[in-house]
Amino acid sequence: MVTPTEFAFRTGWALWRLGWEAQIVMAYRMAGLVGAVPLPPGETSRMVDEKVKAFTDAAIDGSWALASGKSLDVATRAAMKPVQRRVSSNKRRLTRR
Repeated sequence: MVTPTEFAFRTGWALWRLGWEAQIVMAYRMAGLVGAVPLPPGETSRMVDEKVKAFTDAAIDGSWALASGKSLDVATRAAMKPVQRRVSSNKRRLTRR
């Protein structure tokens, strides 16, 4: 069983990392939209399309975890995983040069 302190630390750290990587992705995309850096083809539509998929997967994964009797800690991490995976992937792809 995870203590409330461990849960807060794990979740807080995961959210901090997600927020940091999301800011990097947003900065690259904004720079691309104003023409400061080249964006890969289709990036503008990808920005919108991927969010629907990531958040849908997050809702489903988190809901299944809770419905299966998993703890809040496990369900929270399950829900965050699809979004974190997508953001990390975007960061790697956009910062590769």
